[in-house]
Amino acid sequence: MKRIKRLKTAGIFISAVGTLLLIAAVVMQLLRSRGGYTGNIVYGSEEFETPRELVVITTSMPITVGYGETDKVEVSYTGSLPLIFSEKKGTLSITQDDSFTLTLFSAEAAKQGVNITLPHKMYERISLSSSSGSVESDSLAAGTLEFSTKSGDMRLYGIDERASVRTESGNIYAEFSSFSSDMNINAGAGDVTLVLPEDLSLYLEFFTGSGRFTSDYFDEYYNARYGDAAIIYNGAENKLNVTTTSGDLIVTK
Repeated sequence: MKRIKRLKTAGIFISAVGTLLLIAAVVMQLLRSRGGYTGNIVYGSEEFETPRELVVITTSMPITVGYGETDKVEVSYTGSLPLIFSEKKGTLSITQDDSFTLTLFSAEAAKQGVNITLPHKMYERISLSSSSGSVESDSLAAGTLEFSTKSGDMRLYGIDERASVRTESGNIYAEFSSFSSDMNINAGAGDVTLVLPEDLSLYLEFFTGSGRFTSDYFDEYYNARYGDAAIIYNGAENKLNVTTTSGDLIVTK
């Protein structure tokens, strides 16, 4: 009987501890709501000194980066997971905190995103990467430009040959401002749409497993087996390689 009573007492104690932990979690959520939480949504804005390099990595948050009339880096974000900011040796790193587990899915969380406004300058490196979130950039200038996703789409405006573009299954839309050296684009199962300047001189190679090639115009082109294509556009000063497994390539004005 004494043993049974002890077991019951232990069970009550464990239940009480669990209840206290649950209450503590709720209180922490309420306290956090004053500093950037509304229900299940994380939101906020930050400012940073202009770095030499910018690195942004998210799992599900869409990323949008462009220039603005500002002398600091301005970051605003909304989503179901908070962001971690780090400034070290001239590099500003922004990453999505996957360890955060108190939030739940909601319709508002689907509207998540991180928006970054940069001062006008040439950066040493800008790297934007997301797993399932989209990536959008507008006329960014850097010695090294890196864009990558797993399944998220990309919309890249005003890019040039310094950009490295890679996705596993997301679609890529890219408008080129100039092109003065060789470049590679890898899209896996995603479709690639390229908007090229009319005065661009380019030799374009398209390698694909089962994708199709479509073009508004070219001086000449030929189709090889498996849908591969090689195109000469206004001569052939520079080379652009586009590789997909099943994604299509569309070239337009």
